[in-house]
Parts: sequence; C-alpha cells; structure tokens
Amino acid sequence: MTSAFPSVFPSEAGLDAQGVRGFLQRLTADGISLDSLLVYRSGKLAFEHYWWPYRADRPHTTHSATKSFVGTAIGLALDEGLLRLDDRLVSFFPELVPPDASEHLRAITVEDLLTMRTGHRVGLSGKTWRLLKTSWVREYLRTPVDLPPGKAFTYSSATSHMLSAIVQRTSGQSVFDYLRPRLFEPLGFAGHSWDTDPEGICSGGNGLSLRSIDFLKWGVLHLHDGLWQGERILPAGWVREATAWHVQNADAGTWNGTEFVPVSGTGADERPEGYGYQLWLDADGGYRASGMFGQDVFVLPQHDAVVVTTGSITHGKHRLLSGLVHDLLVPAFDGTPSTAADSSLAADLADVAAPALSPTSVALDGQRYECESNEDGLSEISFTVDDDVLVVTLDDARGRHSVRCGLSTWVESDTGVSTWQLHHSYQAESTRVLAAAQWSSPRELVLEWYFVESPFHDTVTLEFGDGQLRWHRRTNVNSGPTERPVVIATLGQATEAGRARPTPAVR
Repeated sequence: MTSAFPSVFPSEAGLDAQGVRGFLQRLTADGISLDSLLVYRSGKLAFEHYWWPYRADRPHTTHSATKSFVGTAIGLALDEGLLRLDDRLVSFFPELVPPDASEHLRAITVEDLLTMRTGHRVGLSGKTWRLLKTSWVREYLRTPVDLPPGKAFTYSSATSHMLSAIVQRTSGQSVFDYLRPRLFEPLGFAGHSWDTDPEGICSGGNGLSLRSIDFLKWGVLHLHDGLWQGERILPAGWVREATAWHVQNADAGTWNGTEFVPVSGTGADERPEGYGYQLWLDADGGYRASGMFGQDVFVLPQHDAVVVTTGSITHGKHRLLSGLVHDLLVPAFDGTPSTAADSSLAADLADVAAPALSPTSVALDGQRYECESNEDGLSEISFTVDDDVLVVTLDDARGRHSVRCGLSTWVESDTGVSTWQLHHSYQAESTRVLAAAQWSSPRELVLEWYFVESPFHDTVTLEFGDGQLRWHRRTNVNSGPTERPVVIATLGQATEAGRARPTPAVR
C-alpha cells in the first residue's frame, strides 16, 4: 500500500519517536481519537499506524479536506485556459441567475470563491446542502449576498461546491473525472470515490473518500511544488500562489447546528491562521487541508515533512488537533532520534486486535416488532438468525435495510441503513459496516456498528420486556446531537408464537 515511499523506522528519517509517543499520549488523555496517523519526511515514510478497525487499504471520508482537492482542480483548469481568476461566477451559469440578482452576486469572481470572500454573512455546511433535493447551484445563486465580495472571509462548503460546478461546466467532466488522469492516476490513487449532488456534480465542500496513503501523496506533491517523482503534475508556481496569505486571520466561525457563523477575532485557545486557495495557512510557513472530525494533511516545508491524520474526533475537539500537532508532534522533527524510542513507540501500538466477543446465542429468529410513531420514521424492526449472524432489518421512509451483526466474531457487510440524522447528514445508498451483537444483561442486547470508511461508530441498545422492544441508537461523533429518541416497538401478532426469549445462551 505504501510502495510510493520506502517505510523506515522513525529514527532513520530523523524523527524522534519519543515525541510521537508524547503526542499520542496527549491525544489519549484529551479524548481525541485518531483512525490513522502517517508521517513522511525527506522521501521516507517514517511512521504509519491505523487504529482498529481502520486499515491501510480502506478509503476514509475526508470531509472538508475535499475542498483542497477542488482547489487543485481549479489550478489545473486555470493552467489549461478553461477559466480565469477574474471570471465572474454568474458567467458560468447565465440560465440560472435570478433576474433580480444583486450587484454583489454578479461581482463574485473565481478568486473570491477560492478565498471564501464571497460577501455572504453566514457559511452553509455540507450538512445543510446534503439534504437538498433541488439544484445546489440554483440554490446558491438565490442566496442573498450581503456584502461586497473580495473583502470578508466566510467559510462555506456551498462556496466550494460552486468551484466544483465551474470545473464541470468548463471541462464537461465532473471534478472526479477531470482529476483522474491529471492527479489520481499519476499518483497511483486506488479505491477513491466522490459523492455528487442531485445533478451529478461532485460535492465541492466534502464527499471525497480516499486511502490515507493517497491523502499523504497529495501533501507530498504540494511539498515538492507540484512535482511527483520528477514529473510535473501541478502547474509551475501554483503551490506558491495557492498557499499565499490571501486572507489574514481566517476563522471558520462558530457552528450553530446548521451553518457557520463568522466571529470577530481569534479565540484565546486558538492560534491565528490564514487562508489561501481552499487551504488553511499556519504562521510557521506550513499549510493544510482540513476536514471535520480530524481529517487533515499538514504540509511542513520547514521540516521537509507531511503529516496525515484521519480521525473520529468529537465535534469541537477536532479544532484542537492542529495546535497539538504543531506543539507536540512537529518538535519531534528537531528531537534526538533513537532506536530505543522507536521500540517503545512500537510497543505502545502493538495491540491492534479487534475487541474480543463472547460466543452468544439469541432467540430472535423470525421476530418482528411494529414501531410506535417516532421521529426516525421507523415502522418495523425485525430479526433473523443466519448461522452465527444476527440480521437486523429496519423499515423506514427510505425503504428496508439490514445490518449483519456477528454473534461470536465481527462481521463486515454492506448496508443502506439510514444514517443521516447521526452522521453529519451523510446518507449513502450502500456503505461498509463492521458489526457485532452482545448481551449486556439478560434483557439488553447491544449492537456495535462501525462504519469503517468514515469516522462514525453507532451503538444500538435493545431492551426487551413484556412483548415490547425499546430501541436506542447513539453515535460517537456528529455535528449535532449524538443520540436519537428511544423508539418503542411491540411484538407483531403474526409472530406471537415465536416470541423472543431474550436470555443469553452462551455456547
């Protein structure tokens, strides 16, 4: 998986493993959960680790780090003459511009979009846009533009989506297809995918999924000024322009559950940051692509290094990650490397096995529960047992969806189960889930669902008693509430003869 870079011990790349240990120990103490951590230095992969159940071959959602890949596409399109920085947004979609469009809207340029200085007072999150069933482009062009563009910074996934739409309009290809021969194939990406809006336009603000090693390759490409193994991939000068401080003291603002609201100044616990072309900039000369819950590529030219994280970090805490990387991990590049520290770090991370399961039996085969009215639109919960697997089937407004839960081993499968209310509005038709079922008491069955190509891990608690089922679902991270209201369901009359006897029978 990592053939692009020779894998070495940290000390062989001049990386002090003791510093890496201190960084990881601090994350643990602060309750900050990483899914993967990769460190590149001077042509070598100095560190690579994946926390269960994540693996090197699994793609991972990058959330808002997607924006930086759209920025890369814009750089290539500029070089090919498909567009210019001073082109007006409305010129690309004349048929969708409202007749009463304001002068502010008509004045927005490609560069204003790149730097998030469009004149909007609030920034719309992908959480909001993913719920729209209409044209996202049309909706953006209908959104009031309160201020003259080119002035104030307002972080917005909707703004990045317009860049994706512009690439598709000018090239005749989605950003995904446009980047395939220009970026993905030359760098050897594999297993990557990109969500689209209702019109088939790649989501510009989020939605790109890729392997951590490919995330790293993008960072290394930028570290080397757009050159990859001696071949020019990005236009000469693009990295320099994209990482210039176009915006001073940029701040994504505060999240109110629906959108980002700009704030004045910088919080006491946050360091000043700048913004380039869809990139966050650090005062020490580094820069990064950054996504919610800990999906980051830190490019550190002063150390000839790149750090990649994917994570499942609680909303709010993920904003602390950049500071911890710079305060605790970056000093490891100037530390004193040693083979002893290498060995200690390896020992710290040696236990990567899946959590053990107790062999469990359930007397639920054929049981069907009819749900009372509930906010999740669940109408029925049913169970079947297939060898050593409990199949949990849910009927809701989206249809019928099943999750296969291992009774003695973890079971991986595809599912279309509804997730959007707990997963930052992400809703795939099919996604990978690793699942198990275990009794926590004679009447309580716990289902663990790891959505292994994303940060999300759901825990479902089923309480049985007197012909009823109480269904309680929660998740580890979300941009909103992490629990859903309890659903109460009654055993269906048609299966009364097969009433569940929820007493664990351990084999």
